[in-house]
Amino acid sequence: MLAGERTRDIYERVGGYPQPPLVPLPEFGDLSSLERLGIRLTPTSRRIVRAAIALTGFGAFWRRMPEGLETLLRRTNLRGPGLFAPVISATLALADDSRPLSPFERAATLVLGARSLYDDLKAGRLPADERDGQPLEMGQYPNLFSTSLIVEGKQPRVFKSTSTSQITVMSGGRIWLLEGGEATLRQLSEALAAIAGPATERPGGEQELSPAILTSAGHLLQLRIWPRLQSIPRNAESLAALRHSFLAICLDLDAAPATHAEAALLAHSGNPGNRWQHSSLQLVVFGNARACAVCNFSAYLDGNTMMRGASEIQRRAAACPLQETKPEKALPPASRLEWVLRREDLERAQASLRPLLDRQQATFEITGIGKDFFDAHGLPAVPAFVVALQRAANRLTGQRPRITQFLSMSRYRAMDLTTAEVTTPEVLEFVERWDRDASLALLRQAIDSQTRECRKARRYLNLFEMFALFLNSGTRAQRLYRSWIAGAAALLLRRLGFMQRSRREILISHPEIYPEIPVVGRPGIRLPYVKYFGLHYQILPQRIVITLMPSVTWTIPNTQVVAELKAALDALRSGAWVDQAR
Repeated sequence: MLAGERTRDIYERVGGYPQPPLVPLPEFGDLSSLERLGIRLTPTSRRIVRAAIALTGFGAFWRRMPEGLETLLRRTNLRGPGLFAPVISATLALADDSRPLSPFERAATLVLGARSLYDDLKAGRLPADERDGQPLEMGQYPNLFSTSLIVEGKQPRVFKSTSTSQITVMSGGRIWLLEGGEATLRQLSEALAAIAGPATERPGGEQELSPAILTSAGHLLQLRIWPRLQSIPRNAESLAALRHSFLAICLDLDAAPATHAEAALLAHSGNPGNRWQHSSLQLVVFGNARACAVCNFSAYLDGNTMMRGASEIQRRAAACPLQETKPEKALPPASRLEWVLRREDLERAQASLRPLLDRQQATFEITGIGKDFFDAHGLPAVPAFVVALQRAANRLTGQRPRITQFLSMSRYRAMDLTTAEVTTPEVLEFVERWDRDASLALLRQAIDSQTRECRKARRYLNLFEMFALFLNSGTRAQRLYRSWIAGAAALLLRRLGFMQRSRREILISHPEIYPEIPVVGRPGIRLPYVKYFGLHYQILPQRIVITLMPSVTWTIPNTQVVAELKAALDALRSGAWVDQAR
């Protein structure tokens, strides 16, 4: 480990919390989960896969896997430290503080709220996540703090610092480091105001010379730029210091968003030159004291961890007393980081982001239908929503797009997210018969089929994840050999028609709901890894809040997508099956 690095575990052991069970493994030779990867299992395709298993040595690894499963899961980065933050990270709008705070006071309360959450987490005072009385994995919560992405050579990875006192402050494209571990609210407010003062007096165009825009660039471009940037001693010194920050505060004082949706849009994609996207947690504060949190998915923060973490920070911040009673120790002055930059690199970074920026409205509310309606009719809200979304998607595309839903695996120890394809034959049958003879029985079959697919996806560690653990457990030469065999097998399966290469078409996520987080998503960004669109949705008692992220090739306006979805929900609400459900 590097100096000041606290651990290389992706999932940290947090004292005082019960451990959920380890994820079950499929029986040796069970290839059924490969069907979820688009592989059609036939006698021939099974022989090809089994030959690859034998040639790579995966079979022996599979048999002995139970012995070291927990260590593998804790230490292996299965999702990969992707650096293209705007398309990976998520922004969470924070509820307003009811007090008339300046933006500097708001930022200071959020820092103190984050420190309170960190202290309670480390002491085991934060109540554990539970579902149905069973403990959930808590090992991602430390990733909110003192965690960042770094590039070593040409390899990105997650870095976790032992330092908890330093704060990165972004203002006007400049980057400052502030030692605020013992700071009071007044001290933090004054220090942030002092930092923001010089930034507002910068000469025209100086913000463009900030390296911050580089952290929003495409993944491959960053891998080309960072090694050259770090070869200059001044840059290397600044980057080495940045990785030891507790969190980042981004002061966007020139903006005053009128709504939480507008705040989320501006925070996520409106000012990339004033974001340090390598930080796991950024708190963006605007000139009117509205605020958002930007959480980096590549730092191993799942949606539910983001939601609860940000809600805890906001709740604690709103309870911070504005008048401090404890004695103040003098703060050391903030230090501004210096850089030697090439304008060409900054322009290339801006150019790589530009095609993904999307300035249409991204967040919408659909009123008149919500969890109360679904509960009153005995319909699980999430799969019922998916049925309506499937109808809307079919009508928009003229096809039958596949909808893939993110699923939490936190009921198992040190487990990542998984996905399930919820466009089942039963869902398609109901949608196709919707306007003719669809019934409550067909609707329940469509709902139940999704539940089965989600249970199947959560049942055990699938073969793709197991092979990823296998690849990461060997030497570089072994990884290259194993990857070559796996690639050759995949190519043969595709050539013989047993495997279809296809990207996800519609990708959806329904994170846990907290009143402190009114909006979540990636607003203002087009997604390069889906065919049609991505969608974050929250089903509240009387309304549904959605944030849309179109693909780079999707041309239908967001307003039209929402109108079609609302029409489908209205049709679901007024269908004959509603009377049958009463």
